Amino acid sequence: MWIISALLVVCVRACIDVIDTANNQLLRIEPWHHDALRIRAVPLHDQRFVLRDDLVSAFVHRSNATCTPVALSPGLNVTNGNLCVSLSDAGLLAFSRVSDGKHLLTEKTVRMMTITNSSPPMSAPFLALALHFEAVDGERIYGLGQHKTGQLDNKGVRLNLAPANTEILIPVAHSSLGHAFLFNLPSFGTVEYNDTGTFWYAQSVLQADFWVGTTGIGDTRSPWAQLQGSYADATGHAPVYPEWASGFWQCKNRYHNQSQILDVTNGYVSRGYPLSLMIIDYFSWNPLPLGDEALPPSCWPDPKAMVDQLKTLGVELMISPYFHSVTSASKNYPTALAHGFIVQNSSGQPALGAFAGAYLYDLFQPAARQYAFGKVKEGYMDPYGLHHWWLDCDEPCGSHMDKMVYNNGSWPASLVGAAYPHMLDKMVWEGMAQPGMRYEKDTVMLGRSAWAGSQRYGGAVWSGDTTSDFENLNQQFRAGLNMAMSGIPYWTTDIGGYGGGNIDSSDFRQLIVRWFQWGAFCPLFRNHGRRSGGPSQEGGTQCGDTGGSNEIWNFGSSSEAAIARVMKLREQLRPYVLEQYQLASTEGIPVIRPLFFDFWEDSGAQMIDDQLMFGPTYLVAPQLLANATERLVYLPQLPSNEAWQNIFTGVKTNTTHGGANLTEPTPLQGEGFSSFPLYMRVVTSRSVLVSEE
Repeated sequence: MWIISALLVVCVRACIDVIDTANNQLLRIEPWHHDALRIRAVPLHDQRFVLRDDLVSAFVHRSNATCTPVALSPGLNVTNGNLCVSLSDAGLLAFSRVSDGKHLLTEKTVRMMTITNSSPPMSAPFLALALHFEAVDGERIYGLGQHKTGQLDNKGVRLNLAPANTEILIPVAHSSLGHAFLFNLPSFGTVEYNDTGTFWYAQSVLQADFWVGTTGIGDTRSPWAQLQGSYADATGHAPVYPEWASGFWQCKNRYHNQSQILDVTNGYVSRGYPLSLMIIDYFSWNPLPLGDEALPPSCWPDPKAMVDQLKTLGVELMISPYFHSVTSASKNYPTALAHGFIVQNSSGQPALGAFAGAYLYDLFQPAARQYAFGKVKEGYMDPYGLHHWWLDCDEPCGSHMDKMVYNNGSWPASLVGAAYPHMLDKMVWEGMAQPGMRYEKDTVMLGRSAWAGSQRYGGAVWSGDTTSDFENLNQQFRAGLNMAMSGIPYWTTDIGGYGGGNIDSSDFRQLIVRWFQWGAFCPLFRNHGRRSGGPSQEGGTQCGDTGGSNEIWNFGSSSEAAIARVMKLREQLRPYVLEQYQLASTEGIPVIRPLFFDFWEDSGAQMIDDQLMFGPTYLVAPQLLANATERLVYLPQLPSNEAWQNIFTGVKTNTTHGGANLTEPTPLQGEGFSSFPLYMRVVTSRSVLVSEE
């Protein structure tokens, strides 16, 4: 190996391997798309650890660069577009912007890699990794997935790098300083941004691996849009969802047979309410074993006819078959076991602990993904025409998830466990993209978790099993904006919350209206929950529990009218929603985003965390507090030929000379109950694009 030694090395679009003998590290610095750099490191002169491209990665492409060995020396730096990284003589990395010299991110200590035991323990060695960056006063951090912290700014919170119900860690952070940071490792661990520094810790890795991007030289677009686009270029762009996905989705825990699905569909259609999708929740396989990938005729006598009838009404059908799981009683288990397609424990035996006493498919193996999806195709697609998938429990849920061993017994959960939902999305994407697959352009998958890059597989996410109360509504509002800032464009919640909602309760009826008034302006518009109260729908126990009603006409006439009004608005806006899907796909711009995303120079918009922009045109400020009859609204500054127009009153507010603070009514009774602060950016010489007419 020959090594360049110099006082100053400037490399543009060139990869270098820094030989850092002082810290005993081999450090690779590699340009990675525009205005961005990828950093990797392993211990020096330890043959057990080498820089690798065959590991689970968020990136679309693998590295094919030829890298030049360089000795660590004072003044060493690498530039790619508008991003420069320099190394101190102690080996510390410092990232800055070329165009203005602004400091973006600086290591406080050299990245630490320590030989450690994995979880579960393995014979092969692994590294524990710790990154520590300097804190910057006033920095705000967005992204990092969705969490129930109740905060939009992630500064000051400590998060686990592991998926769980309602907790989704997407390891990408977008900083108000003008950079994005991706921790490209699916290891379990923690991340914390606080006043003393930024800390990333991973339990088990085989190399350090992270990415930093910044804004472009001379690019006048929103800096947040630039960062989102750069991240999407690196990790993959989402596909454009089909037209029907922009409409209303109806679900509950649980429609338990074919007649219920058809009756509820006809209920919406006959009342003139828009409906795009009906969803079959879990246990649809009962009494068959989980993993057989079939619908029992006792509850679903003719699934193909059901799918066809719904289509004649303009309604699609989604199912939640838990097909990443398989019980030992399933007809598909023996073959999966014989071929090593089942996740193992540390003893090399099939690991029991998934949902409903099942085993997990080892989706880190390509052959296992192919086998599992082949059974899905044979069981659901070929005979029934089902091709939209609810990927519930994909974290995966169950017990002892930290004890699993993946990739045919070679990768412990602590190394790759955070990426299991990512691999499930990949399985569906690969399966639906097979040659001759007629549903390739018309497939939607909805999971409860994700990882960095899941968007490129078309993975949509809902926020998990929330509680039906205003505290959760507030949490979910901010969680959704952070998910949007994490590169996942297709996101939704259980409107009304998942558990604890009694539809006869006046408190719940207020909550469901307020949640609908926000939910209609989420990327996906979906009603779901486990309800109590209302008319009985049990109809016997042969097909299992069906729970309380969750259709809007069972929430009382006042709530029904308010919900119907906002459903009509969403229906009118569907062409606009599709435009936002297209922008999310091509440019990485999220459908929903905080006000500062579009109004980055408006000081009044920077800290607003209870309003959102729905695309570039609509400002949404739903009532998030119980029993509140008014709320404060901030309308950002607009150019002189534009104004904010209230959709419900038609009143225009001019903000040419600065943002405006308004107090807007949110009545709890009468016609006003169906209105809320909703505004459209209008050119003052033009008429309203969406109205009550």
